Amino acid sequence: MRLGTRAHLAAAAMFVVSAGLDASAFASAQDKVSTVMEIGGSKLAVSLQEMRALSALGNLARGAQSARQDRALADARRIANSRDARFALALYELEIGNRRGDDVMRAGALDILIASPLTRPERLAGHLAVRGQIAFRAGDLDMAGRSWGRLAELAPSDPDALANLAQVRLAQKDAPGAMDLLTRAIAARAALGQPVAEGWYRQRLSIAQQGSLVAPGIDAARGLVGAYPTPENWRIALVVYRQLAAAEGALEIDLFRLTRQVGALAQAAEYQRMAQLLNQTGEPREAKAVLGEGVKRGLLDAAISPTREIMAEVERAIAKARPGTVARPEPPSAAGAQVRLGVARLNAGQRGEAEAAFRAAAGDPAGGRYADLGFFWLTWLGRG
Repeated sequence: MRLGTRAHLAAAAMFVVSAGLDASAFASAQDKVSTVMEIGGSKLAVSLQEMRALSALGNLARGAQSARQDRALADARRIANSRDARFALALYELEIGNRRGDDVMRAGALDILIASPLTRPERLAGHLAVRGQIAFRAGDLDMAGRSWGRLAELAPSDPDALANLAQVRLAQKDAPGAMDLLTRAIAARAALGQPVAEGWYRQRLSIAQQGSLVAPGIDAARGLVGAYPTPENWRIALVVYRQLAAAEGALEIDLFRLTRQVGALAQAAEYQRMAQLLNQTGEPREAKAVLGEGVKRGLLDAAISPTREIMAEVERAIAKARPGTVARPEPPSAAGAQVRLGVARLNAGQRGEAEAAFRAAAGDPAGGRYADLGFFWLTWLGRG
C-alpha cells in the first residue's frame, strides 16, 4: 500500500524559557507539546517525541532495509502512546506488512485502523475486505465472517463482498446461508451490468447439491445453462437437476430425452437406465436406438452384462409389438404434453412449432418440473 503521505510539523512549538530552566527540564516540557502530523490526508495530534519516532519510521517504510525498519518499528511502538500516534503507527505497519507480505503485521495494523474513529469511511471498506481475506486464509472463519459481514452491511450491493461472505458460510457448513449470499451476489453483479463469473454459477449449483437444496438448486441449474450453455455445464446442470428433482416415471424418461439430445449422457448406467425405462413403458424401438448410440460411442459393450440382457429384452419387446403401433404413456400434465409435442415437432424438423410448444410449457404457472424442461429445451435451442 503506498500511503503517498508526508509527515511535517504544522505548528512550531512555542516556548518561553526562563533563565533558571535547565536542558533536561526543557526537553521534557518540549515532548509534552502537541504537534500536528499529516499522514494519508489525515492531520494527527502527536507529541514531539512521537513525531520524531514516527518520522524516522516513515522515512524507512518504503525501503528494503528490514533491520533498520525493525529498529524504527520497535522505537515507534515503545513511544507511540496517544490515540493519534497509534493510528499513524498502524498505517506505517500496514505499508511495511504489505511490502513484506507479513499477514501477522498487516492483521494487527488493520485491527487498529478498523476500530479507529480516525479511519476515513472511504478507506474502511478496503481495510475490512483485506482483513477478511487474511483471516479466511488463516482459517479464522469467525474473524473473516465479522469483517466481510460488516463490509456487506456497509455495501449491501457489492457483489464481491456478498460472494466472499458466502465462502465463509460455506466453510461453516451453512449451505442455505451460502446459497442466499451467492445468489444475491450474482443478482447484484447483473444489476450493475457486469459479467458474472462462470465459477459463481457453478459454485451455487454445487452448494445446492451438497446441501440438498431443491428449489434453489433447480434455479441454479437453470441459471448455469442460461448464462454458460457449454456441453460440460449442460452435463453438470442436468445431472444435479435429476438428483434434486428426484425425477422418476414419465418425468425421468423425458429428462433423459433432453439429456441425450444435448449430448450430456456420459455413463453406461445412464444409457442402460434410459433404455430399460423406455422398454418398460412400451417404447422398445426408442430403447433400441438409445442402446445403439451407447454402443457406437464406446460406452456400452453389447456382449457384456447387463447390456447384453437389456438388449435381449428390448428385442423381445419389439418382436411382440404389433406393426405400426407405439404405446406411449399419457403425459402427466398439460405442460408435459407441450414438452412432448415440442420434442415430436423437433424430431420432425419443425423448429418453430417446437419452440412454441416448449415456450408454452415453460410459461405454464402450474407446469411444475415440466416447466423446467420447457425452459431447458428453449435454452438449448437458443444456442443457435
